[in-house]
Amino acid sequence: MTLDIVSLKQAQIEKASAVLANAFDNDPVFRYVAPKQEQSRANALKWICKTALKYSQPYNHIYTTTEDLKGVAAWIPPGHSSLNILQLLQAGLYALPFKLGWNKIGRCMSLLSEMDEFHERDMPHQHWYLFMLGVSPTYQGQGIGSLLLQPILDQADREKLPCYLETSTEQAVRFYHKNGFEVVRTHQLKEGNLQLWTMKREPQKTVILG
Repeated sequence: MTLDIVSLKQAQIEKASAVLANAFDNDPVFRYVAPKQEQSRANALKWICKTALKYSQPYNHIYTTTEDLKGVAAWIPPGHSSLNILQLLQAGLYALPFKLGWNKIGRCMSLLSEMDEFHERDMPHQHWYLFMLGVSPTYQGQGIGSLLLQPILDQADREKLPCYLETSTEQAVRFYHKNGFEVVRTHQLKEGNLQLWTMKREPQKTVILG
């Protein structure tokens, strides 16, 4: 497939949020923290994705496809991977209780804290962090996710830096494995029957043709 991968424009954040919310509708982590009622869940998922994109946007490493937005990849660059609470609040985290409901706040904050702790343990050195990757269900299975990863995977290889991510489905683990990632840890949450994988990709040797 020939598709141009470009940087997401700020004016596209609203549309990109809808694409990501659609992509993550059945994701176990999102289901774990989102309201059960369908419309409330859809609104909450779009808000979560929009907050994540607004948080990532200042780093200028969000990628999408030209013309129709088929998918989105948001990266956090080396030196900024620890969650910045002030930046999260500015991105919209202050609305968390109203979007998820007070009964989901505890599990959401506990999950974020746990993931951040794993992140710090797994990756004490400089690295690229894949904050979010999603492809619209209509276009899944066409190689778009791999294309969206490529700009930073190539850059990480040139810089000789690893990449890191978390995911919560075996299907995603297989996808990332095909793109050079290996599982660092597998964690089972006591509540919610939720499993998390953290994954790391070591820099690949670049082949210079001449």
